[in-house]
Formats: sequence, structure tokens, C-alpha cells
Amino acid sequence: MRQVISVKRRRGLPTLKQWGQLPRVLSKRERLSLIACAGLFVASGAALATWYVATHRSEIPAVGGEYVEALVGEPQFVNPLYASASDVDSDLARLVYSGLLKFDPNEGLVNDLAEKVEISPDGKTYTVTIREDATFHNGEAVRARDVLFTVTAIQNPGYRSPLEVSFRGVAVSQVDDRTVSFSLETPFAPFLSTLTVGILPSDLWADIQPRNAPLATRNLEPVGSGPYRFASFAKDKKGSVLSYSLTRYDGYYGAPAYIETLTFKFYADADDAAAALENRNVEGIAFVPPDQEEAVSRNRNVALMRPSLPRLTAAYFNQDRQPAFKKLEVRKAIAMAVDKAAVLEDALFGHGTVVSSPILPGMVGYAVDTPAPAHDPAAAQELLEKAGFKKVEGATYRTLPKDLFEAKKKAAGDAADSTTDEFSVILKTVQHPELIRTAERLVQQLGAVGIKVEIEVVDPGDLYATVIEPRDYQMLLTGALLGLDPDPFPFWHSSQATGKGLNLAMYASRKADAALEAARDTTDELARADRYKEFQSLLAEDVPAVFLYQSTYGYAPASKLKNVEIPRIVTPADRFGRVNEWYIKTKKVLR
Repeated sequence: MRQVISVKRRRGLPTLKQWGQLPRVLSKRERLSLIACAGLFVASGAALATWYVATHRSEIPAVGGEYVEALVGEPQFVNPLYASASDVDSDLARLVYSGLLKFDPNEGLVNDLAEKVEISPDGKTYTVTIREDATFHNGEAVRARDVLFTVTAIQNPGYRSPLEVSFRGVAVSQVDDRTVSFSLETPFAPFLSTLTVGILPSDLWADIQPRNAPLATRNLEPVGSGPYRFASFAKDKKGSVLSYSLTRYDGYYGAPAYIETLTFKFYADADDAAAALENRNVEGIAFVPPDQEEAVSRNRNVALMRPSLPRLTAAYFNQDRQPAFKKLEVRKAIAMAVDKAAVLEDALFGHGTVVSSPILPGMVGYAVDTPAPAHDPAAAQELLEKAGFKKVEGATYRTLPKDLFEAKKKAAGDAADSTTDEFSVILKTVQHPELIRTAERLVQQLGAVGIKVEIEVVDPGDLYATVIEPRDYQMLLTGALLGLDPDPFPFWHSSQATGKGLNLAMYASRKADAALEAARDTTDELARADRYKEFQSLLAEDVPAVFLYQSTYGYAPASKLKNVEIPRIVTPADRFGRVNEWYIKTKKVLR
């Protein structure tokens, strides 16, 4: 009975010893079939594993690599108090320092050191709370005292900061260790844009006398809280800085940068920088002039980019220096004689945007339907005839009407016969290839309708003192960088029409003044937009200037850089708005 029960007892899986006896009980054919099945099983498993790895493996950014870029100029003040006066200093300061807010190429104005910003209902008080995890490169936490020191230093005349005017009339106070309050005398909607200035560590600067600040070694060996920290610089025997290196700050409160080292080399002009790129002494160029873009674009080692820039180029009428401009028909005729698309092609080789107002696309209040004189040379000549101009036989210009000539003659003390005085205009502009090309095309287009234009070129360093401040021009062709939150007030309010003001057309309109003032006094974006649209309509009716085009910025980073997206910038330094997301090295991971 025990033997029978033993035979019927259920057993588990065969033991290893039992499996070892399997070949002895199988036929040769069965053994071959078993081997084939085992091989197929192993091959299928390997294929499945290979497929899984191939479909679930991806490359992600990795820390490492170096990027070398050419800059035109030389660093002197890598310090937020002074950096705005130089593109080179601004570039380096943007990488080393961080502000309460910053400009993001994709999102616009966003929080940086600020955790949150609160605005009082009357628009006069801004309360900013600083991030708790923000630290300077020396490990010290960024606190309210650092913001307080930076702003008061800017306001202190002893530091001679060019940013002083931006914080004039602003009272700053410390609420607590992480909170700062800014109080304005009157509401000023664009105030937030001023808070992008880099914050200095008060512990390192408080003991330096204001008059000695420009001489401090910290200007070239900065300590900030940005994504990159100072590493080293090299000088030649004459003391000129040849190169400047930054390394990633792994304690950065945002996502730390991937690229390990950024090195900048400095050149006297754009031609030298382009030659350095061609010779592979650098891997990218900070700025590519329009006339060099074609050559640079052929270099496979760089990726030429053209982010939009809030830079407006226009020709402004001075009615006091050229009496003919007092007539609206004349100003409209000139506007209709200009083919802006052709001007853009000559000036920027087509890389830009034709505009019709000082409010550019993407800005608060931009009105796409703003009326503007269309290019129509025949209609322009009809307007000139209506204004009293007569064609001189065999000439390509028109004579001044008698009343306007008499006013000009009286101002100039000239006794010449009015019938022989030609309608000629002096167009002043800056010694810059882009503006010279623009001026030459305007000469051709205005000449086609009988207006003789002569170009007078001035040195960039003399423009403000000898031309703008004394308003010494009949027509002025110039470009203006409008800023992060463009406020047309400095350029178009009647209070800015004389002296150091920038109302270059000396435009005066009570309705326009009221619209500009109302836009400044509210932080409601929709209300601001309505006021700016009203302002644009008034300008379109009065034609105080001919608005030509908005520029782009030519930037050529190395093609080895990945994830570089720069749709728009406000200043050249804004190209580094997302530099911590750029990368060179990669690594493979399973997901």
C-alpha cells in the first residue's frame, strides 16, 4: 500500500539531476528540435532586449564643453552700475549677475531673483520678495540688503552710474530680510523693466568709497549670482584684455548651466572678429553686421541667427530748420515718395520689418491697422504741387513757394531771387554703414519726385552734443533702441522737444501728450494699449517723421551649441537669456 501511494504522489518540477537525464530518453530528431527551439528562444530574447534599448534610449544634455566667442571691444566694467554703457560689459555682466527680473527671449519679462512681485492698487508701490535659494558665487545668500545697496548706489551721484536717471524719484526700503519695497512719486507702468539690473553683493562693495568704485578690481573680477562665475582673464603687455573666461556656477538657483566654460576673445572691429572666425581662433561671433551676413552664413561651423530687436530707424523732420516741412502736404509727400521695402533691402539686405509707427510689433498697444502713407511717387508729386512747388524746366528738383522762401531768406539773411532757390534738404546721419546705405536710397527716392537731398555724415561720438541737443538738422536719420518696456514719452512728449530731450521731431500735440501721460499712469495693460493706439493715430495724421524699419540682430553662435533658441532680444546681452539651457555634451539614458 505504501508503494502504491508513493507512486501516485504528486511531485514538483524535475530536479537538475532529472533534467540531466533528458537527452538519454529523447531521440536524435527530438534532441535537434529541442536545441533549435532553445536557440530561437535565446535569439528572440536578445532581439526583444535590443528593441527595448533602442526605443527607450535617448540623448540628454550633459555637463561639459567649452564655447569661445568673439566680441568687438574690451571689458572694463563688468559691473551692473556701469555695464549698460558698453555691449561687451553688458554681455559679461548678464552672465555673471542676475536681477530681480530678467528678459526671456521666449516669454518676455519674467521673475529672476524675485519670487513674487506685488503692485499696489495706485501703481506707486512695488513689493518684491527674493527667492530663498539664491546665492552669490561666494556662497552668501542674496538678501534684501544687497538689493537696497545696489539701488542706492545707482542713485548716489558719487558712483556716477548711467542708470541713475532710471531710479530717480524712487524710494527703496527693506521690509524684512527677503523683502524690498519700491515707492514711486507717480505711477510709472514701465518701472518693472528697470528691475532687471544686476544685484551686487553688499558685503564686497560696501567698504569701497563711491569715487573709488570705478577703480576697484571687482569690476574685472566680479562676484554675482548668475549662471556663470568669473574664472580668469588674460592681458597683453600693454594692459589690454585679450580673453575672458567664465565657468558654470553649480549653485545657481535656476537650473545650473550645462556648458562648463565660456571664453570670450576681444577684437578691434567686426572685420577682425570675422577673420578670427574664419581662422578658427573663435567658434562664434557676438554680432554680425548686415554686410557680412552672407559670408558668415556660408561657414558651416556657425548657425547664423537674426532675433528681432526693438530698434527703430526713422527720418525726423525739423520744421524750424526747414520751413517747407511746416506744410503737412510736404511731409506726406516725402512719406509717399519713400519705398520702405527697397530701403530695408539696401540697409539690412531684407532682414528686418517695415514699420509705420514708433510702437513696434509685439509691444503693448501695437496697432497693425495704423494708417500710413502708401508708396506712391505720382501722388507725392501732386501733393508737392498742391503745396505750391513748381517744376523747374530741365531740373530734378522743385522750387520753394514764395512764402516759404521768404521765411527761409529772412532766417538766413539771403537776398537771392526766390524763383531760383531750389527745394533742397540736408539729411544728417551717423557714420555707420547701415545708415549710410539707407540715406543713399532716400536720396534716390526723393530725387525721383524732385526733392534734392544732400547727405551730411557726423561721427557717432558727436551726434548728441553737436546735432541732437542743439537740434541742428533739417532731417535726421537715426536709429533708436526702445528698451524692454518701450515708453514713447521720452521720444514724443512735447516736454522732451528741447534741450536734452529726445523728441527729435519736436512734435507737439496736446492730445498726444494726454495719451502718453495716461498710458504712463496705469498698470492696466489693456488701458495702456488703448492710449498708445490713440497716440499712433495722431502721429499718422500729423506725419512728424517717416518710420522706416525695425532691425534684427545678427548673431552667429557655434553650430555645435544645442538648444539655442533666440526669437527676440531687447539688448545684445539678452541672447544669453536662456544660456543655462544651452549644451554641447550629451549622454544616453534609458527611459
